[in-house]
Order: sequence, then structure tokens, then C-alpha cells
Amino acid sequence: MNKMLFGLFALASSFMVVAQPPAPAAAITVTGGISQFNYGPNGRIEGFVVAPNTLISLSPDLAMQVEVLAKTGHQVSASGPVTPTVSGMQLMEPETVKVAGKTLMLTEQSPPSPYAGSGVVRSLNYGREGEINGFVFEGGIIALTPPMGTNEFSVVKPGAGIAVSGFARSTPGGRTVVEVQSITANGQTITLDRGPRGPAPPPPTGGAPIPPPPPPPDR
Repeated sequence: MNKMLFGLFALASSFMVVAQPPAPAAAITVTGGISQFNYGPNGRIEGFVVAPNTLISLSPDLAMQVEVLAKTGHQVSASGPVTPTVSGMQLMEPETVKVAGKTLMLTEQSPPSPYAGSGVVRSLNYGREGEINGFVFEGGIIALTPPMGTNEFSVVKPGAGIAVSGFARSTPGGRTVVEVQSITANGQTITLDRGPRGPAPPPPTGGAPIPPPPPPPDR
């Protein structure tokens, strides 16, 4: 009986050893020339190959930057964990890529947080249908709004100094994008209707609020 129990215990222990997850892949650095690019269904770069057998799989943000900077034959250095594939290539999802004298880093997009700031409008931003849906400050901050009506467009124009309040996030490319909830210009504040979203952001400085226009009467 004891021998049987010992055998069952040994068998269970062996299964426990087999069931253990594999250790995470160690990060390495691969340096060499880009032998080819790989493309997705939309024809955009999704990665590249460093000879002899390292397939670099890029995040969408890194892929856009590499597409602008790199060409076949350019020297590149990529760092990250690698895993084997059925094709015999080793696959890397890099944390950093050095190409054309620039170091590109994989960063996580930050969650939105309350924001209040001001600046001078450099340019307007347009949606796919030609509507004005925001603007860009001279410092590079992107302010996105619901499609603007005449009331907002009259105060938001290139060269205007305005303050905004809303929720901001940082993109992997290092840009700051603000989902604007209110705009203050010429001492007046315009509230934009975006619906409820978390805690109220701090109000922009100056001016008494102007309520949004009333809905059209029923017909």
C-alpha cells in the first residue's frame, strides 16, 4: 500500500513539474542591415527582417516611424525578447529600435486625466467629412472637439489665444491629445457637449460660462 501511495505521489509530482509555465524569454539586442520589410493587408509596414533570421514585429506606432526613417539595407539595432517560430525565424517584439540616428521606444498610451491649459492656435483640425473637429496649439498639443458650430468657430481660429479644459492623454509617439470640454476666449467660456466622463476637469481661467445653444423646437 505504501509503495502504491509513493508511486502516485511521484506521478503527481512529475505532472506538476511538466505543468509549470516556461520562463519568460530573455531580451537580446540584434544589430544588422534590414534585408526586407513585411507588409500588412493595407500595404503598410508591419515589421522587417534582420539577417540571418530575426523577424522584427513592430507595434503600429513604431511601424509608422520606421516606415518614414528606414530603407532596405539601413543598419538597425533592435532590443527585446525573442521567441522561435515554425518557419525557423526568431520573432522579436522590440522595446527599442535604433535606426537612422534615432532611438524609437515602445511606450504605453496613458489613460485620460483632467487637463486645463492655454496657448495660441496654430492650425485647425478637420474630420473626414471636412468638419472642424479641433485645433493644434503652437506648442504641438492637439485639442479635439465635437464638430464645431458657428458659435465656436467664431472664436477658434489660427492666431487666437484660447484656454481649454478637458481630458488629456499622451500617445506612444509622445503627443498630447486633449478631448476638449470647454473653450475660453475673449473672456467668454463655451461649454462643449461630450456627455459625462469621470470627474469634472478644472475650469479654464477667465470669463463667465456661456450655456450651449438650446435644442431646436419640436415641429
